[in-house]
Amino acid sequence: MKLKAGEILDNVKAIMLSYEGMGVVKINDYSIFVENLLVDETANIVIKKANTKFAFAKVLKHITISPKRIKPDNEKLMESGSTPIAMLSYKDQLLFKEEFVKYLFGRNIHFENVAEILPNPKPWGYRNKITVFCDEINGKFVLGLFEKNTHNLIEQTSYDLAHPKLNEVILWLDNNINNYQSLKNSVNNINSFTFRYSEASEEGLIIINANKMLKIDNKLITDITNKFNWIVNIIVNLESKNSNKYFALLDSKTSILDKIDSLSFNLEWNSFFQINSAQTNNLYNLLINNLDLNKNDIVVDAYSGVGTIALKIAPFVKTVYGLEIINEAVMNARDNAKLNNIENALFYSGDVNKTIFKIEQNPNVIIVDPPRSGISTQFLETIIKINPEKIGYISCNVHTMCRDIDYLRNNGYQLIYLRPCDMFSQTHHIECVGVLIRK
Repeated sequence: MKLKAGEILDNVKAIMLSYEGMGVVKINDYSIFVENLLVDETANIVIKKANTKFAFAKVLKHITISPKRIKPDNEKLMESGSTPIAMLSYKDQLLFKEEFVKYLFGRNIHFENVAEILPNPKPWGYRNKITVFCDEINGKFVLGLFEKNTHNLIEQTSYDLAHPKLNEVILWLDNNINNYQSLKNSVNNINSFTFRYSEASEEGLIIINANKMLKIDNKLITDITNKFNWIVNIIVNLESKNSNKYFALLDSKTSILDKIDSLSFNLEWNSFFQINSAQTNNLYNLLINNLDLNKNDIVVDAYSGVGTIALKIAPFVKTVYGLEIINEAVMNARDNAKLNNIENALFYSGDVNKTIFKIEQNPNVIIVDPPRSGISTQFLETIIKINPEKIGYISCNVHTMCRDIDYLRNNGYQLIYLRPCDMFSQTHHIECVGVLIRK
């Protein structure tokens, strides 16, 4: 079957929810994934994107409504695809995520003992970083978010996933941006704006992501910093294949101080850091409590980034080695260890498959927090070669986590703990923590 973008289908029915929270419509064996359509609801839909195997669509009109549907507080945010399951109550969102993890691990590796999902203490306003996009519409410079699977910018009335401080400055900028001619004239050279905020230090940054250097009104800089005195700098980030230059518009620092629990982290404007600091701490505590660490443990934290996991577990173990391929992140991690007076956390830069064999002690615990692609085949083989007693696994993609755990189970390890964690409420994304022990 082959559908075309723009084609309208009437009175279709969703038979299940996909992993991404979309209603699944089946026509023969052809799947259509429909935004904002719950199980057993019927609707008229329009195709947004299609190929020979499946299509994406959105609802034009609901015909029948599920009793589980609620009216989202922010329909524009949902229309953009940023909150794809906000039409479910928070209780039902948690159930959807927990049931999916149970289904995935039960079907693929016959693991049934999935712990209850850990709720998010702040289902809204939890993001400490957000990127918004811009375009010229009817002669005006506007900010917004792109609709999923389109280049259609949807203006927003509120960015409710972001911390209220970020929401406030974004809305102010959106309402006032056309008053500054130099910025308005640069609309074609600006790709997006990124906003960062630390609740711990009450510091924030604005990053203007551009394809060429911009001339920014001094009045704009003054007006923003006068109104939002927590903004420590405004940075122009030149996004180019041949350059990663940036320019700070204020004679001030280009970093902010953030915290996970009692640990402090100095974050440069481009440093990766967990989006939801409070829930990240809860996730790490789950890992620590279920790894049953002790003062004799030698731990490797693979994919260690700026050192958040390594520094969190350092007080519980003899030594922790953080391994990270990005040298700048390793330098940040070392600085963060000094900042927190932690001496038993050591950080090394390079390919984890090589650096793990260069550390001074043999690890009996390996912790992984890989990217969405999961653990590489080579590093899985390396883990088996090292043969640690315990493995801790934090995942942002339960599909690749399930795949990797299946490999480890087939090579001498037993999964003893698995718990999903709601890090990104109103979205389909699921964090998960697992613990494996050597058989």
